[in-house]
Amino acid sequence: MPNIKTPVVAIAIAMHLLCTNSHTQAATALPTTVEKLSTVEGISEYRLPNGLKILLIPDNSKPTATVSMIYQVGSKHESAGQTGYAHLLEHMMCKGSKNYPQILQQLLNRGMKSNAFTFQDYTLYYATFEASENELNWVLSMEADRMQNAQVLKSELDTEMTVVRNELELRENNSYDMLFKRVQAVAFDWHGYGHSTIGEKSDIENVNIDQLKQFYHTYYRPDNAVLVVAGKFDADAVLPVISRQFGSIAAPRSALPKIITVEPAQQGERQVFVRKKSKENRMMLAYHKPSLLHPDYAALKMAGAILSSGRELRNQTGDVFLSNIRPGFNMAGNVENGLAVFYSNSFPSKDMGEGPQELTKAVETFGQHSLSQQELDLFKNAYVNNFVSTMNNPQTLSLRLSDYIAAGDWRLLFVEKKRVASLTATQVQDAARRYFVKENRTAGILLSEDESTNTQMPQSPSLAEVMKDFSYVDQYAAVAEFDRTISNIEKNTQRLKIGHIETALLSKPTRGQAVEVDLLLHWGDEKTLFNKRWVEFMTMQGLLNGTSRYGKETLQAERQNAQIRGGVTRFTTDRSHLKQALQLMVENLKQPSFAQAYSQLGEFKQEWQKLRADPQQLIQDELARHFNAYPAGDMRAHETSEQVVAALGAIKPTDLIDFHKNFYGASSGHLAIIGDFDVEEVKAVLNQEFSGWESKSPYAEIHKTYVGRPSLQKFIDTPGKENGFFLAQLNLPVGIKDEDFIALQVIDHLIGGNTFGSRLGQRVRVKEGWSYGIHSDISPFQTDSCSTWEIKASAASANINKLKQAVLEELRRVVSQGFSQDELTTAKTGLLQQWQQSRNNDKSLTEQWNSVMHTNEDYSWYARREQSVQNLSLEQLNKAAKKYLQPEQWSIVMTGDASKIPKDL
Repeated sequence: MPNIKTPVVAIAIAMHLLCTNSHTQAATALPTTVEKLSTVEGISEYRLPNGLKILLIPDNSKPTATVSMIYQVGSKHESAGQTGYAHLLEHMMCKGSKNYPQILQQLLNRGMKSNAFTFQDYTLYYATFEASENELNWVLSMEADRMQNAQVLKSELDTEMTVVRNELELRENNSYDMLFKRVQAVAFDWHGYGHSTIGEKSDIENVNIDQLKQFYHTYYRPDNAVLVVAGKFDADAVLPVISRQFGSIAAPRSALPKIITVEPAQQGERQVFVRKKSKENRMMLAYHKPSLLHPDYAALKMAGAILSSGRELRNQTGDVFLSNIRPGFNMAGNVENGLAVFYSNSFPSKDMGEGPQELTKAVETFGQHSLSQQELDLFKNAYVNNFVSTMNNPQTLSLRLSDYIAAGDWRLLFVEKKRVASLTATQVQDAARRYFVKENRTAGILLSEDESTNTQMPQSPSLAEVMKDFSYVDQYAAVAEFDRTISNIEKNTQRLKIGHIETALLSKPTRGQAVEVDLLLHWGDEKTLFNKRWVEFMTMQGLLNGTSRYGKETLQAERQNAQIRGGVTRFTTDRSHLKQALQLMVENLKQPSFAQAYSQLGEFKQEWQKLRADPQQLIQDELARHFNAYPAGDMRAHETSEQVVAALGAIKPTDLIDFHKNFYGASSGHLAIIGDFDVEEVKAVLNQEFSGWESKSPYAEIHKTYVGRPSLQKFIDTPGKENGFFLAQLNLPVGIKDEDFIALQVIDHLIGGNTFGSRLGQRVRVKEGWSYGIHSDISPFQTDSCSTWEIKASAASANINKLKQAVLEELRRVVSQGFSQDELTTAKTGLLQQWQQSRNNDKSLTEQWNSVMHTNEDYSWYARREQSVQNLSLEQLNKAAKKYLQPEQWSIVMTGDASKIPKDL
């Protein structure tokens, strides 16, 4: 679905790497019209005579393929009066082309996962699907058609405009997006990086269709695009197809426009103040930074990672305020010189003077304090750990390469990896001293104030200079394909009990020898857990604060050493570190230290206090009061934000220790481990670790009963909020094992399973444009006959009643007219493909195994579910819709600015 992403990319985002059998590719006989440019780490680059570049990343270990198309055009290419054109064109490109009308609908009908994003330097489109020659050829043909034949029509634009405006209003209501938009505008005098990717409202509302078409014809061309095919496909077969589909597109006669603007250095510190009716205060510090090509980019990225971790701030100042805010850090991999941004979470008004000053001081004195190589190595290890976690996924890699493609050469990914590996503490601090200084700072304060200044920026080196000494090591081997059919998954999974824990162990080849671990422990019952919901939650949250052997930061270092990526009981590691990771997991569970957990409780309580005024939380609170059927303190009770804050405030430091002492133990639970590991080693480790570790509070499942309520219709006035929210809820006496539930799942998929292909999506997003997105979801309980059905959407306050009216009309139409056979056939295909794709993800497989073990089933339950969908008749579907959908029984709560709503609605 078309979207826009804030053009700053978090430092914690993993660097991705993949290897395929490059020797096989080298032997491929190329079509005469295809020129091979290079092969690095199993990624091969080709070029057609018309300038289109092609990257092939074959990997047969997973049964999916991804096609992504990167056009080197983004918001920086827009001229005055045309801001937002790149993003708006992204929306229009998803509408359809000459030979492929309603592209999004066709993608959905084929069960493909697709999306599009607009950034400052480029626009990205991608589709992921079950690998097959027919599907791949269809996507390639579609991309070739919309490269030259997109239908940029005034009639389509008019409908889409409401959606884009709704998206803009959503971002204006987000304090981070709102503040960053002002900061970047002040930080840049001339460069296109100074305006937001979504554009200025006036430019969007007054868009010129002819100018938009010209923008399309100027930049959507083969010599400005890179096509990436990743996953399971035949490289020998796909190149001739690409050559045939794209080779006929003529090379443009005119040259691409060049951006010659170079942003000058700031001439003095800058500040921007945003004063808006809001209880949330934020601060933001933006520093001009060099492009992705410059060596200082990697050093600054590492400095930002260290500062945003909170470790260095505590070392420098010992300040309680700084420990609480733990600033975030974003730094995009821009082609030209961009921004490095530090930002805080919200803070009370009493700290508005002290907070920004302390954060500024901490950032700008970082380069003057001692940084040990050991400290730096911890963060370099985290970089490598993140890099390894995505190394096995060609689909993720194909998208991650986009920044480097936009910078001129995808191999810059490996240049950056090498630069990070060779960084010294001196280099990191030198870079911080050059850029994190007041002469180079733009400060943004939401309902507060600060100061700022200027520095000279280095000239970016040429691409040829950066790449001249490029080298790489071909170190990642492809793995054998694994048959992910339900029968084969069950056949190859060992079911056993380790102590009292039901366990499923599936050992199979994975790229990078990755292993997924998911442990669920159960304890307590309705009585012993009464009034302990949030004590239990905060006890779990506090586990990573340390153990009896390790302090918090030492524990974090040990987890990095064990290649653990994730939480305490749900994480990813690899074969060589699995034993260490399991031992550390159990030690963390058995012997936690809650020394810093109480301050963490205070932060969590503050977050909930802020939520109480949030429009979406107001809706949740209203429905919680309406549907609750249990006394306060019961684990099943629906709680309002006010009740949560009270419950958190009542927790004493000793409560977490007492809960752990009385409840934690391996007396009941489920464990799923999937990936490349030695089964016997795992059995030995866990038998030893779980032995004798018993919970003092025996487990008995807390069952939930169906709660029916009369329809609630309520509007909550939120003055000053341009955007409104809609939430409808219906409780049903049907559980996941009941006969009618399969029909309800199909109905849910048809009415609101996705924004574009569903009944509601077609009505309120595609046809009328009231909402940027609408979605329905039915949530059953695993062991009880009850479910909750919800429909969620947002709209401008002026349109919120129109949205409600449209939703109810569509529900009534389903009840009165039913679905068609074509709709049922499409829904069956879509659902079955979604479920099939979920089995391609090992993390999803661990969750699925734990789910069936909890209900005393085997994995073949999923086959029976799929067969039930296949057997579902149109008569059964429409009978269930008429019986359960009940439009007048839905409880609906909405928010919005009442003054914006037309009086006749």
